[in-house]
Amino acid sequence: MKDQFIKSLKKIAKNLNKEPFEISFAEYTNSGEDVLSQWDLRKMGGYNALKTLYFPQDRELPTESLHKLVKQQRNRIEAKYGRDILLKDEFIKSFKESLDSNPIQIHKPAKAPKSKKDLKRSIVVHFSDTHYGCNISAGELNGSNEYNWTIAARRTAFVIDQAVKYKSQHRDNTELVVLINGDIIAGVIHDQEWAVDLLATQFSGALSILTQAISYAAQHFKSVRVVCTSGNHGRAVHKASKDRAMTHKWDSYENMIYTALREVMVAKHKNVSVEIPETPYAVVNIQGHKYFVTHGDTVLNVGNPGKSININSLNQQINKLNTQLLKGPENFAAVVVGHVHINTVQLTDSGTMLLINGSLSGTDAFAQSVGVFNNHPTQTLFEVTDEHPVGDIRLIKVLEAGTDASLDSIIKPFEGKY
Repeated sequence: MKDQFIKSLKKIAKNLNKEPFEISFAEYTNSGEDVLSQWDLRKMGGYNALKTLYFPQDRELPTESLHKLVKQQRNRIEAKYGRDILLKDEFIKSFKESLDSNPIQIHKPAKAPKSKKDLKRSIVVHFSDTHYGCNISAGELNGSNEYNWTIAARRTAFVIDQAVKYKSQHRDNTELVVLINGDIIAGVIHDQEWAVDLLATQFSGALSILTQAISYAAQHFKSVRVVCTSGNHGRAVHKASKDRAMTHKWDSYENMIYTALREVMVAKHKNVSVEIPETPYAVVNIQGHKYFVTHGDTVLNVGNPGKSININSLNQQINKLNTQLLKGPENFAAVVVGHVHINTVQLTDSGTMLLINGSLSGTDAFAQSVGVFNNHPTQTLFEVTDEHPVGDIRLIKVLEAGTDASLDSIIKPFEGKY
């Protein structure tokens, strides 16, 4: 019976790829091999006593068995992580090659002001609906519009250059406020996005353009404040639903771009600050006035200004913002939104201005499919002083900027996959 026990336990251990001392009583009795009965095991002192007697646990494993265990473990690790490591290495290699061929251009910073009290004037430039990463074919739109990374860079450069040149005689006491108000990237928010680049490319291209734009502005203003909000195109599509974000709107690809932008600016320009609120809107203080900034796909519904403007609805919504958020006699100087691509300036009953931005990308194939053929890609700039919360306004038309190669000295167009 002793020989039968030793032989059967070795065979079971081999079948289960274990050492004999690792075999449990249940594994032994349920193995289906020629094993001793429970009665015979009891007569010989019990299963555990026999196993310990003939196969003690502190016995050294044979060298051959150790090699086998090590090889099996190595194979499991390679099978589990090998492909991920390969993909990671390939991504890093491609990213480094992209940086070598597309170095981000950082302009030299201006000197920060000794005191911000001297900055009695602000220029506000409103970027929204830039849709970086969207590709619009001129042929498909009968030549009315075209959009790609080169045109996006030049249109952005034209806007920031307009801000730099705006009333330069007051530059010593003027700060620049840049509102980056959502739909900065095209995103990948539908089942098929054949007209947009993949997210890694959109992220890299958007960061390249914005970094250069803010860096260029920092050369010319003693103080540059950047305030960032998320839109609907930049939402995180890893969520269970692809619908617009009603909560956690800050959990977006755009906020990742904004965070990277902030880190670059902090490292390179002491006269630049970047604010990224957790709320789906920003309340911005400029020259003693308050401004409510939100993309416009949630929180505030401006309707479709391209067809009609519901003044009554706008008055009610803005009155609610004034009473519930400010909770005092003061009203918002302006509500600043994007999303609908229709540049609109409206004075509401409360005295709050409604400033709706245009787009940077312009008319696309979808707009054409629903009968919209006109094309006026526009961004907004306005001036703020103590006396004038919304002073002079400039609607910056960017359509022709896409063919101006001289703007490449301000923002070098993005090239490459990442």
